[in-house]
Amino acid sequence: MTEPNPSSRDTWGFPVQHPDPGQKTTFLGYLRSRFVTGALVAFPLAVTIFFGRFLFGLLDRWSYPISQKLVGYPIPGAGALLAILLVFALGMLAHNVLGRRILRVGERLISRVPVIRPIYTGAREITRAFGADRTKAFRRVVLIPFPTQGVWSIGFLTNEFDADSGSGTQRMISVFMPTTPNPTTGFYMLLPAAMARESHLTVEEAVRLVISGGLLSPDPARFIALPGPDIGRPKP
Repeated sequence: MTEPNPSSRDTWGFPVQHPDPGQKTTFLGYLRSRFVTGALVAFPLAVTIFFGRFLFGLLDRWSYPISQKLVGYPIPGAGALLAILLVFALGMLAHNVLGRRILRVGERLISRVPVIRPIYTGAREITRAFGADRTKAFRRVVLIPFPTQGVWSIGFLTNEFDADSGSGTQRMISVFMPTTPNPTTGFYMLLPAAMARESHLTVEEAVRLVISGGLLSPDPARFIALPGPDIGRPKP
């Protein structure tokens, strides 16, 4: 069986490394490459199974007293079912006026607890940011000069506005620059639109690129767009 074309891209993003054309592969090299690839494929599966079992067991332990009291014995999986029903009920409350009022009362009660308040508020802001419309959250991918001139870093354009610079109106942009490998942390920057460069990368491609540290890299020709209108200039 022949190896796939090295230039072809795996739709599922499996970490398969193909030898260079004309390079001979030894038997030990063949075994080593397959073992390393298998380990890389198994790692996310093992992590998912570990945290899935942990979460499943945690929910079941919480539901054991309820099922023990109702039917006389613990029911495996009852905790996960109750969690799904609870999440669905919260979604129904958030979609009607009376339910939103009830949730606001609960938020006000939580905000009065000194230790829990910053944890809840931070988690709520993260879910609001990532649960918002993508066109309003991360509009598109840009490249900004960071940490110094001549070095380009990936950022997500979040807003565009005009600011008075003293000598006239200047187009400004707000950019969130994520850090590797955790894109939920990073830097929030305000800079002139002329300092940034357009990119053909989609938001999903840029997020995968940041998380992988550049290992899951798309076509390099798509990193920087061809010269055209400035980022802050309205497009026809």
